[in-house]
Amino acid sequence: MGKQILIKGAGAGGQSGQPVIAPRLDAEDFVQNEKLFSLYVQALQRLYDTPESEDDSHFQISGIHGLPFLPWNGAKLDDPNDGYCKHGTTTFPTWHRPYCALFEQTLQAHAVEIAATYTSNRDDWQKAAVNFRIPFWDWARHDLPPKQFYDHDEFSQVTITHPDGSKGPVKNPLLGYQFKDGHGPDPPKEAFDPDDWPTMKEVSDWPGTVRHPTADGTFDVKSFKKALQKEPFKGLRSSTARLLLNVDNWFDFSTQQARHGRGTSTSSLETLHNAVHGRLGGDKGHMSYIPFAAFDPIFWLHHANVDRVTALWQAIHYNSWFEADEIDENTPLTPFWFESTQFWTSDGCRVPNTLKYTYADFDGLVTTDPEALSQAIRKRVKDLYVDKETFPGFPRFGRAAVNAALTQPQAPLSLAAASVPEPIAEIQADSGHHQHIEWTCRIRAKQKDLRSVASIIIFVGPVPDHSQGYDYTDDPGYAGSFVPFLNPFADYCSNCREGADNLLEAFVHMNYNLMQRGIDVNNIPAVEEYLRENLHWVIRKQSGGDARPEDIKTLEVTVIDTPLSGVGTWEHIPAAQDLRKHNEITFDRPGGRVRVPGRA
Repeated sequence: MGKQILIKGAGAGGQSGQPVIAPRLDAEDFVQNEKLFSLYVQALQRLYDTPESEDDSHFQISGIHGLPFLPWNGAKLDDPNDGYCKHGTTTFPTWHRPYCALFEQTLQAHAVEIAATYTSNRDDWQKAAVNFRIPFWDWARHDLPPKQFYDHDEFSQVTITHPDGSKGPVKNPLLGYQFKDGHGPDPPKEAFDPDDWPTMKEVSDWPGTVRHPTADGTFDVKSFKKALQKEPFKGLRSSTARLLLNVDNWFDFSTQQARHGRGTSTSSLETLHNAVHGRLGGDKGHMSYIPFAAFDPIFWLHHANVDRVTALWQAIHYNSWFEADEIDENTPLTPFWFESTQFWTSDGCRVPNTLKYTYADFDGLVTTDPEALSQAIRKRVKDLYVDKETFPGFPRFGRAAVNAALTQPQAPLSLAAASVPEPIAEIQADSGHHQHIEWTCRIRAKQKDLRSVASIIIFVGPVPDHSQGYDYTDDPGYAGSFVPFLNPFADYCSNCREGADNLLEAFVHMNYNLMQRGIDVNNIPAVEEYLRENLHWVIRKQSGGDARPEDIKTLEVTVIDTPLSGVGTWEHIPAAQDLRKHNEITFDRPGGRVRVPGRA
């Protein structure tokens, strides 16, 4: 081990010697900033050029997330072959916070050194370097990141300002990282299901990181753009709004773990994060696999936004934090050193300012008044993410194509006593309130049974023929997917082994699909009848091809509904009542609801 690396945040270069807290910018704004963008391109290339054996190299920092499963910077593990993975736990958001700060402080140190070499307007460049922070891609607002991060055709080179003040093109490092050995780190063959080994070996053999690779390892930009611009993926905006505004406890926000009595039908931050990884990487792309993902520079653009969403949620729900458990706010976030003998904890990095960054969303806000800040950020979230897509079918929120029919005076909701134990309380027609039912498909399975699963795809309608290479997500009946995004190397991940029996879950909202087919979502018997015949699911394997639902031993797909009520305006979004299960819809189907005596 070389010099111990303490994660203190990107504070280097300040003239007064005092910590400088600067905002991380939206990537759309970042690429327009000549100085920050020029410094980023040069600093990232310097990071790439650092020998892969050095702890502060791109290779070693990226390797913390998975392969090659080596101890980083003297942070010993109980098992020397283990990695540091913290996915599937309540420390998922906080573990990645000092991780991003490590990347940021390393990159900023390079930026400070580069700025000192400028002979034209050096003071301005040095000031820019002090305020340099990594950008974020707001995937809930922008379907695609800026072209500089993915378009090989238009941006194989990018124009920057050089230290002598001249402008000129350089090779674009934002598109990927080239491994010094000519291939990625070798995966341990003995850790794999034999069916998965060829896929992992193929990913490992690519000479550099790639997204949506063709057969010869070329980045398919058209496939990349198509995946991110599909209609169901655009649902990230409404899912992010619901997560930030309606989920009010840390457990349900932070992790894809399921727990008894969960009172929300909104997928967690981790689940949304998983979906983005899958879309960015595509089939056999590095971002689709935990052990390889962080080698791709787009990882940091994605995770800066994951951290930003965490910061927004923390500001809104400032009293919510870890509950008493084996993993809590004082659990060490290994391998990120706070001091020479102490790792960061979630409590220690609860506030981004401790790592010398903030987000542009907080500009001009008074952070010393928690309630005022909560209200201000709540308004910010509504401005960014709440629109007619947020609650499909709810009056004033429904899609334009179906809104006209649904904004007429509503008849009382039709409730089936056998399926719904308690009816919704009636709301007077002249009160200005509305009532509405939201239908969701809940997908659950134990972690150990999902390790080889790429995605579980939900259809409201017949399952299309995939035999000729047809993309399931192109089908009109496609409602959404659950992407578990699990480490396939369980034998090299103590966290994975300990959590093998944890239930994981995700939610797919179905109202839009039902409404497209003329189904009145407030007519419960009609929805139940339709879904009994038309709700289907398909399991895609990481190695390609489909798995049989019965082979995922603990898979359980359940239909639930959530009554919504309220005025239904931007200022007063609908309030969710207790969710209700419709077990009969999927009883006795492979992967459906399991009959257990005495269980609701």
